[in-house]
This record gives sequence, C-alpha cells and structure tokens, in this order.
Amino acid sequence: MVAFWFTLLALGVGVTGIVLASSADQLGEAFRLERSVTGFILLAAATSLPELIVSGQLAWNDLPDMAVGGVMGSCLINLLILAGIDLSQRSRGRILSRRAAAHALAALASIMMAAIVGVCVLMPGLPTLGRFHVGTVLVFLSYFVTVRLVFVDRVTSEPVEPHESVSILPETASEQPTRHWLRPLLYYLGATGVILALAAPLTGTSESLATILGLSGTFFGAVFIALVTSLPEAVTTYQATRMDAHDLAIGNILGSNTFNLLILVAIDAFYHKPLFSDLGPVHAITALGIIVTTTIAVMGILYRVEKRIWYLEPDAAGVILSALLFFYFVYSM
Repeated sequence: MVAFWFTLLALGVGVTGIVLASSADQLGEAFRLERSVTGFILLAAATSLPELIVSGQLAWNDLPDMAVGGVMGSCLINLLILAGIDLSQRSRGRILSRRAAAHALAALASIMMAAIVGVCVLMPGLPTLGRFHVGTVLVFLSYFVTVRLVFVDRVTSEPVEPHESVSILPETASEQPTRHWLRPLLYYLGATGVILALAAPLTGTSESLATILGLSGTFFGAVFIALVTSLPEAVTTYQATRMDAHDLAIGNILGSNTFNLLILVAIDAFYHKPLFSDLGPVHAITALGIIVTTTIAVMGILYRVEKRIWYLEPDAAGVILSALLFFYFVYSM
C-alpha cells in the first residue's frame, strides 16, 4: 500500500513539474530570452522545483541524508537523461556536440559546486557563517556568479535565436507568437501550489518505503527520490530535442544540475543545525560521480566529430556507464 501511494504521489509531482517547465518556457518566450538562457535559468529553476520542495520537507523532518541524496542523485540522473536521449537521436545529429560548446561554462560550474560539496562532506568541521555552513555559502555564491557569467556570455557572443516553445499547455488560434506573460505565470504559480501540497505526503511515504525496503536514506534519496523529481527534466528535454532545440535541452539539464546543488542552501536553512555536520561520507562519492560524469559530458561537448554509429556513441555511453557505476558505489556503501 505504501508503494502504491508513493507511485501515485510521484506521478503527481512529475506531471505537475512538466506543467511548471512548460509555463517557464512560455515565460521565456514572452520575454524574448535567448534559448540557452531560458533553459539554464527559467526552465532549470522550474524543473528543479520538485527537488527544492521535497528536499526542504525532508530536511525539516530531520532526514538530511535522504534530502541531500535526492538532490545529488538527481544531478546524475539528469546526465543519464541527456546521454540516453543523445543515443536515441538517429537522424538529427548529436546533442553533445560543438554546437553546444557554449554550455561548457554551466557544466564546469556544476563541477566546481560538486567539488565544494565533496570537500565539505569530508571535512564537516569547517566553520559556519551565522546559521549556514561555509560550504553552502560558497555554493550559493558560485551559483549566482555562474548565472551572471552565462547570461553575459550568451548575450554578448551571438544574436538572440528565435524561441520555440516546448509547451504542453493548450493553444488557441488567437494567440500571437509572443504570448502574454500572465497566463503562463498563473500556470506556474498553480503548479507550484500543487507540488507544495504533494510534498508533505510524499516525504512521509518515502521514509516508510525506505524502511520497508531496508534501504539507507542516502541510497533511497539518490535513486528513488531523484527519479521522481527528475521526471520534468526528462520530458522537457525529450520535447526540446524532438524540435531540434538543443540549446534549450542542454541548458535545461546543466542548469538543473547547478540549481539542484543550490538547493543545498535551502536544505541547510530548513535543517535544525549546520547541514554538513550530520551527513554521511557516502555523499562525497555522489559528488565525485557528478564531477567525473559531467567531465565526460564536457569532453564530448568540446571535442566532437559529427560522424556516428547509432547506439555506439562513446561520450554518451561513457556518461551512462559512469553514472551507473557511481550509483553502484553509493549502494555498496
């Protein structure tokens, strides 16, 4: 019965997250933002909102390992999503290609933030700055510096591309190509309210299901919670690649990973004491997994030859193998 309710709540979070992502994309269209900026900031924030709310609730309920495990595991699953979709593209060329080299900056930012987390997990005695651990402060600063760098780089390096929506919301014939911002904003706020309502029961069923299955909170969060909260990224990335909007797809995944790591700041705020003082060392393995797997993806982005053999894509296959290997390491610990 617990598994049934967990599945039902997970589907609710996933579907609602898709509506969030669609409305964020329409907001980007309304404000004529460049595609990669929309993907990195607006779409990534929307698709990461389930992680934010669920992880915050877990931290509030004194389950920091499950909360952090869900956030870190979601980063690896997002990379799995991107690599899996890359392998499935038979005729449209690679997603991980030189056309996406501009996203290397965002990828390197997630590597830097994951490295900060790994160091803080292994050195829990680092000082605090007021209520927050110094590690979460550094993660916070790193994210906003990266957003600034990405925005300036994309605005100054090339002209704004025509924006195409990946919306799943209903269209009407009278709507103009540039939509008014009010309607998608209402969808966004409504979907946020639904996820807020689902977060508390999902947290309770997650704890019960982890106990029934005999799994640690860290592993359950890194796999099951991460799978649930990554559903919006999977659907929106797939939709973006179907319309050849590779900038939007990659910006969504890499932006979601940096935003997921930023969520650690919220977890630190909801937890009753400095976060890293109570985390198990296994999270350092997950952080290392994010660093290695993202590095493989960056290598594929920066060095590409467009000739390919279907289903023998070395960098995408490397991303998948690396992510699965680190999930095994987390399970083994």
